[in-house]
Amino acid sequence: MTSLLSNVSARSAAFALYQLDLPAVNPDSIARCVKSIISDKSDLCNLLETDPAAAIVFIDLCRQNNIELAFDTLNFRQSVSKVPTQKLLKTFLSLKTFDLENQHTQLPIAEMNGFSAARAFAARLIAAKTGQAPEKLSFFAGLFADIGLLAIAELYPKSLVMMLEESRGDNSALLRLEKENLGITHNVLSRRLAHKWLLPTAIADSAWLYCTDAADGADNIPGIEIIQTVRLADMLVKSITSGGESPAIPAKVSITVQDVNEITDKLKSFIAEMNVKAAEPQKFDTETAKQVCMPLLENSWERKFSDFLSAMSASLNPASSAIDAAGTICRLICRILNAEKACIYLLPQDYKQYETATAAGDTLQFSTVANPSSASDMGFDPQNTEHTKLQIGKYTIGEMFLQIKNAGSLPEVSVIASFVSQLIAVKLAGEHDQSIAQAVIDNFAQTPKEQPPQLSQPAADVRETIAEIAAGAAHELNNPLAVISGRAQLLMESETDETKKLIMRQIVEKTGDAYEMVGQLMSYARPAKPQIRTVSPFIMVNNCLEKANARYLSEPIDVTVENIENLSDIEVDPEQIAEAIAQIIYNALESYESGNGPVRIIGSEQPQSDTIEIVIKDQGCGMSEETLRKAAEPFFSDKAAGRQRGMGLALASSLLKNNGCTISIQSQPDKGTTVTILLPKTNKSE
Repeated sequence: MTSLLSNVSARSAAFALYQLDLPAVNPDSIARCVKSIISDKSDLCNLLETDPAAAIVFIDLCRQNNIELAFDTLNFRQSVSKVPTQKLLKTFLSLKTFDLENQHTQLPIAEMNGFSAARAFAARLIAAKTGQAPEKLSFFAGLFADIGLLAIAELYPKSLVMMLEESRGDNSALLRLEKENLGITHNVLSRRLAHKWLLPTAIADSAWLYCTDAADGADNIPGIEIIQTVRLADMLVKSITSGGESPAIPAKVSITVQDVNEITDKLKSFIAEMNVKAAEPQKFDTETAKQVCMPLLENSWERKFSDFLSAMSASLNPASSAIDAAGTICRLICRILNAEKACIYLLPQDYKQYETATAAGDTLQFSTVANPSSASDMGFDPQNTEHTKLQIGKYTIGEMFLQIKNAGSLPEVSVIASFVSQLIAVKLAGEHDQSIAQAVIDNFAQTPKEQPPQLSQPAADVRETIAEIAAGAAHELNNPLAVISGRAQLLMESETDETKKLIMRQIVEKTGDAYEMVGQLMSYARPAKPQIRTVSPFIMVNNCLEKANARYLSEPIDVTVENIENLSDIEVDPEQIAEAIAQIIYNALESYESGNGPVRIIGSEQPQSDTIEIVIKDQGCGMSEETLRKAAEPFFSDKAAGRQRGMGLALASSLLKNNGCTISIQSQPDKGTTVTILLPKTNKSE
C-alpha cells in the first residue's frame, strides 16, 4: 500500500529528475570525447561503450540527425562516422558535467561508470554463451541499468554518497535507503528515464528489475531473459570488485559453471584494463578546447543556419506584410548564407497576380507577375539555382529560388524552405483572416451532397465514421503539429529568457496534447487487433501507475494498491489494458476538486472463476444516472471546459471490450464512483 507522504516525497524527486533533458557527464569523459573527435574517432566509440551518460547523449544526437537506431544491431563505430565532426564537437563541448572539484559533491562517478561498463561487458559474454538473450540488447541493458543512480548523483549528490556508504554495495539495502530518503528508488527512476530517453522497453524493464529478487521468480515478463542476464552480470562484477565468492547461478540462466569461470576470467582482465585507463590523467581545459574547435564550428553550416534563424527573428516586423517578410528573408539568405541571389514568389489569394521579392546582395526589389517565370527568365543561372516550394502540409503557399556560388554552399535548401514557410504562413493568415488549421477544418466539413449524414446511424457505423474522421485528422494534423513542436523545441534551445522558454514549453506540451487526442480518438473508434499474451496483473497495474505518475508530474497523487501482487496471470494485450485502466484512474483522480485522489485499486479472484476482478474506487463528485448513461460516449464530460477531453471512459470501454473484458460502473453524486473490471485468467491446462 502506498502512503500519501511517500507519494509527496517521490513526486518531488521524480519531478526534479524529469527535468533532465540529458544526463550530466563526467568531465574526464568530456576530455576523452573531445580528444577522440579531434584525433581518433575509434577511441570515441570505445568510450561510448563504457560511459552510459555519454552514450545517451550520442544516441540523442543520432536521433537529431535522423540516423536510424536499432538497438539489437547498434554499432557505435558506424553511427559515429555518420555524424559530422562539427556536430560532435559542438555537442560534447556544451554538455553539463558533474562538479567533481566541489568537496561536497565528491561522487564516485568514475567508479559507477566503470561498474556499468563491466556489467555490460559481462552481459554480452553471458548472452553469447547461453543464446537465451540478444547480445546487443543485453550489452545496452547492462550499460544503462543504473542511469537512475547517475541522475540521483546529479541532483542529490550528498544524499547519494551517504546512502552508498551505508548500503556498502548491497542492492537491497540501497533500494531501502533510497525509498526512505527520496520516496523513490533508482531502479524505478532508471525505468522512467529510459522511457523518457526512448530506450527500448527491454532495456527499461531490465533497469527496473535486475537488482530485485522479483526477477528470479518472474516468467511472463517480456524480455525476462535479458533481465536475468543482466542480473547475473551484475552479481559477477560485484563478486570481483568486492573480493567475495562467486555468486550462485540463477536457475533460469542456462549456463555451466565452467562457462561462468571463463567469463569471470575475461571480466577480471577487462576491469583491470579499465582501472589502468581510469588512472591516466585526463585533465582537459575546456576553454582551450573551444578556442581550438570553434573555428571549425564557426565555418559550419549549422552555425550559419543558427545565425540566420536569429537574424530572422530579430529582423521581421510583426506588423509587416507577407511580401515584406519575404523580402527581408531573401536579403538575409544572401547576407548570412552567402547566396548570390534569392527570390520568393507568393501565391495570391485570388490566383491572379503573383507577388515577388528578389534580393541580390543588399539590393531588394518587389514586383507582381501574371505567372511565375523560369529560373533563366528571372535572370538566374539554371546550373547554380535551387528551386523549392514553400508548403504547409499539402498546401503550397509560394516558391523559392536560390542562386548559389557552388553546389555545397547551401546543402539544406529544404530546411530553409520549411522555416520560411512557417513564417510566411503566419503573415498570410493574418492578411486573409484565415489560418491553415481553418482550411483543414473546412476540407473535412465538405460532405457529399448526394449522401447527407444520417442521425440514426447504428453504433458500429458511428464508430466507423469517427474512425474515418480521426484517420483524416491524424494524416492532416500530425505533420503540422510535429513541425510546430519541433520548431518550438529548436527555438527553446537557444533562448535565454525564462519567460519565453516557458511559453515555448507550453507550445510543445499543447501540441503533444493535440497529437494524443487524435490518437485516443483512433484507439476508441478503431482499436488495433489485441496482441494477446500472458501477463502478471501486478506488472500491468504498475505500468498504469507509471502512466499516472508521468501525467500528474507536478502534483502529488494519492493512489493505493491492495491485493494485486497475488492475483493469477491473465491473457490480454497488456499495453491496451494498461491504457484502459490508466484512463479510469485519471477519471477517478479528476473527480476530486484537488485532482489528486484518494483512489483505491483493489484486486480479487474466486478459486473456481475464470476471471480476476480489479476495482477502482474513488470518493469524488460521482455521477447522476443521466451522466452515467453517457459516460462512455466520446467527448462527453460533465466537467468545466478545459478540465477533461471526455475520452477517458469511452477509450477504456473500447479497449477492454476489444480484449474480451467487461466493465461495469456504479456511481452516486457526491459519494464517488466504483469501476469494476473482469479480466480473463490464463488457461493453465493449455
